[in-house]
Amino acid sequence: MGNRILPPVWLAFPHAPSLSRLALHSWLDEIRPRGRLCYLLILLPRNGRDIGMASSGDAFCCLLFFAIPFLLGLRSLLGLRSHRLQINAGYEQMADQLGFSYNPDHNWNGNVITGTLDGYQCSVSFERKRSRDGGRGTSSGPSKNVYYNTKWTVRLRDPMTLGLEITPHAWGDGIFRRREQDIETGNDQFDKAFRVKGTDEAGIREFLTLRRMQAMLLFKLSRESQRVGASWQIPIITDQEVTVQLGDLTPDMQMSIETLTETIGFIRHIEAG
Repeated sequence: MGNRILPPVWLAFPHAPSLSRLALHSWLDEIRPRGRLCYLLILLPRNGRDIGMASSGDAFCCLLFFAIPFLLGLRSLLGLRSHRLQINAGYEQMADQLGFSYNPDHNWNGNVITGTLDGYQCSVSFERKRSRDGGRGTSSGPSKNVYYNTKWTVRLRDPMTLGLEITPHAWGDGIFRRREQDIETGNDQFDKAFRVKGTDEAGIREFLTLRRMQAMLLFKLSRESQRVGASWQIPIITDQEVTVQLGDLTPDMQMSIETLTETIGFIRHIEAG
């Protein structure tokens, strides 16, 4: 190969070491054009005029450029399959333990287990979404990445008709959601923590007693301590149900059971007024 120096593999594929299972397909789409470019560069002769036969060293380097991402992708796919088998087995076991129904055909987008616990209708479900920002990853151009949420939902025994929806404030709300409804309660700590929406503002203010607002603040704090990787649980409170959402899939069944039981305990505080 003379004095010609080929770029290291990690310079051609800088994202390979941090490959995420859920971003695998987007990453492969990203590196595929680079692999074709590297192949053409390797076939260029030393005089730069014609395309000729590559030397054995060039061919070996070309093989590396294609083989490494393939092997990394295969390893990630096998790891993802094992991870999902573990999650399914865990939820099937959880359903047996709680006397719930298990749905083996959830396809990672719908109810996984459903049942009644302490008189409350409960479910655990997965939600599959596509986002241009990739959810937990990044996406370039018009492509969209797939990401997943886990949701624990407990229905209220006595639903109301206030159109109520209470969600925690997130970074950027003041810019991107400044035009959305946000009912102020006069409780600074609560108003800074939550966005309150609904159709019956007078009824919502009457419903949001000091005791209930304190219970919501404590519940939000307890959910933020439940983390999986870079994601934490987020409570969403309506006048029909309480949902706890996690931006990931988790095989931690103990956390799932505790999330349902603690959500039921929180609803009892809300129902007590």
